[in-house]
Amino acid sequence: MLRKAVSPRSISLLVVSALLISLCLLPFNASAYSLDDVEWESSTSSTLYWGDTMVNGGDSDGYTIKAEDFTKDGYVHISLTKNNEIKDFSFIRVGQSFEYRDEADGQDIKISAKTVTLNVDEWTGNMEDPNAEIEIYRRGEPELEITIGTDKDEYDPKTMSSPQRISATFTVKNTGTSEGKNIKLSIEPNLLELTDGKLEYEIYSLEKGEVAEPITVKFKVPHLWEETEIEINAIVEAKDINNDFYETDESKTVTVEPKVELILTKSITKEIYMDETAHVLVSIRNSGIYSINSVTVKDSIIEGVELKDSITLEKNLNFEPGETKEVFSYSLKPLKEGTFTAPEATASFVASNGKEYTYESEMPDLIVNGPDIVITQIFDKTTLQPGQEVKVTVTARNEGNRDASTRVTSDQFPESATFISGDKNLDAVLGADQSSSYTYTLKMNELGIFKLSPATATFIDMEGFKGEKISNMPSITVDVPPGPEETSNPDTQSDSNTPSENTNINTDVHDQNDEEKVQPGFGSILVIATIAGVYLLRRRH
Repeated sequence: MLRKAVSPRSISLLVVSALLISLCLLPFNASAYSLDDVEWESSTSSTLYWGDTMVNGGDSDGYTIKAEDFTKDGYVHISLTKNNEIKDFSFIRVGQSFEYRDEADGQDIKISAKTVTLNVDEWTGNMEDPNAEIEIYRRGEPELEITIGTDKDEYDPKTMSSPQRISATFTVKNTGTSEGKNIKLSIEPNLLELTDGKLEYEIYSLEKGEVAEPITVKFKVPHLWEETEIEINAIVEAKDINNDFYETDESKTVTVEPKVELILTKSITKEIYMDETAHVLVSIRNSGIYSINSVTVKDSIIEGVELKDSITLEKNLNFEPGETKEVFSYSLKPLKEGTFTAPEATASFVASNGKEYTYESEMPDLIVNGPDIVITQIFDKTTLQPGQEVKVTVTARNEGNRDASTRVTSDQFPESATFISGDKNLDAVLGADQSSSYTYTLKMNELGIFKLSPATATFIDMEGFKGEKISNMPSITVDVPPGPEETSNPDTQSDSNTPSENTNINTDVHDQNDEEKVQPGFGSILVIATIAGVYLLRRRH
């Protein structure tokens, strides 16, 4: 049988090839580095006496460091333990250190001797409480900081002077204690549309303390229906020499004004007198860059005045971009003195996004000057019997802010009443918030409910403003209280069928009461007619 001879050279090539293939199949350690590549960061320092230990790190990266022994020539014997396993040990003296490379987890550590104190006794030559101050170093880590700057904080698409592009600049700095590698910047613009630049950048590496070249990107200012705060987010990723992953993020908020805005202006005469007229003007301007249709505009009048014009304070209008319209113009007549705040005018519309937007005007003040005379009448009692007397007090009060010469008169009384005594009028100059009164006594003669006729007042101030006022008309009841038999035994009254003198009296009172209830109403009509006649005569003169 013939066999082909194999040369030693061929065998050597096969062995080498097999070894190369085996090496290629082994896992490749991308984090392979030496202790010379490590950038150390001081972690802590401590003083260890003979046999003392200290722990550096946490549960996952903690080391136990022990001062095992000391030598008389100035060395300290240090052991390094992790997970109950001695990883390394060394004799070091002042200025020396030893390092341990954790190839499994990259938890590298360096131990340095700052001082070694032996305390050797001169007589015995023994060391007494020797100790060493040691400093611990751990492998440094990169730490990345992002700064985001924009050319403005607020952008208004409606204003030509405002930029229509958002220019954002991103700056990355390594503030850590070692180099960062494979650095990537990712930008998340949210609602913003990119117009210049990219959303991802490779920075490769940054030494500790190094700042990357600023990166500037631009976005289009969006056209939104309402004011919106938009966040521009940035994320930076990096690795260290052990391929550990690091990530940090930062954000910058910019405000974008709405693409349309209705500006409502409501103006009113600032100050008037009681005999003058206040004028109101409401206008609207569309300061936006889009047309707005079906805008409902509403206004309402101020308290203490009345509308002089016939006008409807609600309209539906359309507005072109930049258009201004005068919506309402009307006049107001004051009813009383005081300072009044006008309610705001409103404009609302429903946008294409289905939402309703409402805009409001300012609320201007109106000051009305002049006297405001208020007349009141009160009885000192509300119920009495026929033939009894009642006192009436008439008070004139100036609730305005100007003095007024005032005359008050009481010249009409219920027909069933008799004037007994007192005053029927007063003449006084009433200053702001001042009052004056007079009283008189009436005797009520008949049963019924009676209204007191109004007192009338005329006034005039230093500006020549004059007017007339009428008081209130209080009511009083004249009645006979029920007798003892009526209140003590109702059953007896209901069983009695024989007419008596008391029954006849009650019947008469009932009839009288019906008649008196009709008379006060008729008397009131006469009083009002009389006052109206007096007022017309004075107006003619």
